[in-house]
Amino acid sequence: MDRITRFKKEMIDLYSEVDLRQLLEKITSGIRGYLACEEASIFIYDEEREELAFETATGAKAEQLKRIVLKKGQGIAGWIAAGLQGVIIDDCSQDPRHAAEADRKTQFCTRSLLGVPVLMGGRLLGVLEAVNKKRGRFTRGDLRLLGDMAAFLAIPLQNAVLIRRMLEKEKLEKELQIARGIQQSFLRQEAPACPGLDIAFLNIPSSSVGGDYYEAMPLVERRVVFSVNDVAGHGVPAALLMSVFRSSFVHMLGRGNGIAAVIGHLNRLIAETTEANLYVTSFTCRVDAAAGSLEYINAGHPPPLVLRGERALALDAGSLAVGMFAEADYAVTGFQLQPGDVLVLFTDGVIEAASEAGEEYGSERLAAAARARRHLPAADLQAALLADIRGFCGRDEFADDLTLMIVKYQGTDLAEG
Repeated sequence: MDRITRFKKEMIDLYSEVDLRQLLEKITSGIRGYLACEEASIFIYDEEREELAFETATGAKAEQLKRIVLKKGQGIAGWIAAGLQGVIIDDCSQDPRHAAEADRKTQFCTRSLLGVPVLMGGRLLGVLEAVNKKRGRFTRGDLRLLGDMAAFLAIPLQNAVLIRRMLEKEKLEKELQIARGIQQSFLRQEAPACPGLDIAFLNIPSSSVGGDYYEAMPLVERRVVFSVNDVAGHGVPAALLMSVFRSSFVHMLGRGNGIAAVIGHLNRLIAETTEANLYVTSFTCRVDAAAGSLEYINAGHPPPLVLRGERALALDAGSLAVGMFAEADYAVTGFQLQPGDVLVLFTDGVIEAASEAGEEYGSERLAAAARARRHLPAADLQAALLADIRGFCGRDEFADDLTLMIVKYQGTDLAEG
């Protein structure tokens, strides 16, 4: 009985093995035994990233080996993946394709190597390697044997990889659900009561965890701070930055700081502690319901609208997004409210919500829809706008996080009474 026949007979149970770790250990053990080599290793190919992830090895140095990732074409495994062909290397130290990263990490010396691609219908699944022949050199017969092993192992390897990815996805989804619950606990659920103001807000995340943050924080003497913020990107990174933003925002306001000091502090904090591609667009204002005055900072955010009769005024005086440059200056702009004014704050998820044809909802359509319904109470106006957006898009779900806030100013007489 030849070697490949014996290998298949001994390894037939691999077709029922769904645990990737157990499967890889059995495969590498088989390679090591049948090819009489010191080490055996497997790289799993990620088609989207075009990367090979080092998964396992056998032998004395196996536990010391950390995960190594090679780009397609990088190292001998990458060369095999790019060319979809096997290779015999008698002296790796003389081969320019050899990437010695694994050797450096394990203090292991790769002298000779045998490698083949694992293919399924012409599609690359990974690379098998046999390392350091114990006696003599790897032969063409060894190369054929490893190639036959790869063909035999393609189906169980593919099945095990798919199952692992499915389990990882399920685990991630559960973690995202937990993260979403934590994040939602940060967001105010009920509008604060303030004489002279009618307030409503909502947030619809585009995924399990979003990057929008809104606030309606009452201060003393009938003053309320309203803030709508959008972290660059979405998902877990955006949610983490949102959490940092929110905690510092509330803390600074709670200590009596004005909105300029709060936004300036957050800008320096984010700019100095995060990557350059992480920033927050923010509109923050303080409304004095007794005096009918509003002061605001627009930090790179879509300008909110003030509906006044048939007009829609944009609060567009502003500065850079929060966290882009530590030295950025954030000046406060004043605005005098009139009884009956309606303030509409939103994130870009509202105006960039697209129809099936790819047309965006846009600020002009938002202004027209809000003007037509401005007589409604804040909660009813908000619900009507959301229904209009969904009707325009033709669906209930959105590609980006959506936050919408309505503040109706009823006048100083109501504020005082």
